[in-house]
Amino acid sequence: MFCLVLLRIYDRIGRDWLGIEFVKSLRYYGGLSRWRRWLAWLLSRGDAVAFVVLSAKYDPFITTAYLRKSAYSDMTRRERVIFLGSGLLANLIWIVVCAGGVEVLRRIMGWGS
Repeated sequence: MFCLVLLRIYDRIGRDWLGIEFVKSLRYYGGLSRWRRWLAWLLSRGDAVAFVVLSAKYDPFITTAYLRKSAYSDMTRRERVIFLGSGLLANLIWIVVCAGGVEVLRRIMGWGS
């Protein structure tokens, strides 16, 4: 819910206070920075790759703001799908990570044997 409210505020203010529009321009980076070139390569693989990477690393707000076709506008159907999908994917990733962590602890500690 907080991410949705934040996205609405981001649209109303109409300023790139997170640098997301700058990050979008990194897709075409050709400078000397090895990190930025790697990021540009990753982002240029397409929206699907960016969706998965951003959903795993950040939250639905960042993912949706990055993948928008036009900044500072009302959410389209595509953007609502991105927002909801990003939240679902992020939660699924965290469920798998936490379940794996619990299983590792169970085996190390000898619980439930």
